[in-house]
Amino acid sequence: MTRASVLQEIEQYFDQDQFFSDLSRRVSIPTESQVPERADDLHRYLEDEIAAELDDMGFVYAIENNPVAGGGPVLIAHREEDPAYTTVLTYGHGDVVRGYDDQWRRDLSPWVLTQDGDRWFGRGSADNKGQHTIILLRSGTCWPAVDIWGSTSRC
Repeated sequence: MTRASVLQEIEQYFDQDQFFSDLSRRVSIPTESQVPERADDLHRYLEDEIAAELDDMGFVYAIENNPVAGGGPVLIAHREEDPAYTTVLTYGHGDVVRGYDDQWRRDLSPWVLTQDGDRWFGRGSADNKGQHTIILLRSGTCWPAVDIWGSTSRC
């Protein structure tokens, strides 16, 4: 792949609403860390949304219990080509603050990504879930365009 073809693929990802679709799926998972009943959702978000894509890109990962009582699970992943390469560290969090469903506008829900003009509404869309979607796009689109990534990645 050439630089131009990678850029074209990224543009298509946004222009064909795939970014909105991926982010919408992630926003729909109510990863409220302050609500103990959401523990399964926190794990599902890491397993189904993050780890699945990392696995497709050749990462080795583990989802561990948080050593802090009441804390959500922790995903640790790495992909190493050569120990001599520079290490790229990526950090993020999969939890969001409470949805406060009743405090949203009548036509909005924290768990449904909604476009209103040039704004998108949905819990986590501008923070962690948007960040994850962009990082995974970069990793899944740009790095496979070359035979080697030229870096060690840790998440």
